[in-house]
Amino acid sequence: MRLPSAGDEETLTPNLTPMIDVLLVIALFFMGAARFSEDEQSLDLNLPSVSRAAAPAAEQQLVIEVPADGPLQFAGRMVPEESLDTELIAARESGAAVVTIRGAHDAAHGRMTQVYEACRSAGIHKVAIAVRGPQR
Repeated sequence: MRLPSAGDEETLTPNLTPMIDVLLVIALFFMGAARFSEDEQSLDLNLPSVSRAAAPAAEQQLVIEVPADGPLQFAGRMVPEESLDTELIAARESGAAVVTIRGAHDAAHGRMTQVYEACRSAGIHKVAIAVRGPQR
């Protein structure tokens, strides 16, 4: 096969087809990633950051402790799960707007969900889940 020389009439040009293929694949990837980002943002969660979370003011913050079994502890006192809704409504009406749920490591997910739903039904929308910071 003869290689083209400088005197030939045809000029050599780079083949752009592979570059266009790569750009289309990258565009499709980012379009899909943007869709997943929308789904995450549609969840109405107030997730705390484990590295630099700023604690809300102490007078506004209510803490619900959820053990693996046994009664819940709400604002420092034991509360049965059945009366948690009324306690949360009373706390919201008195001006408390932030609730932190501190669940035991072995607490059932269903129990944590019930506490979270009780906060939502009481009209408290700023709910944080307490986590332990990174170990150093």
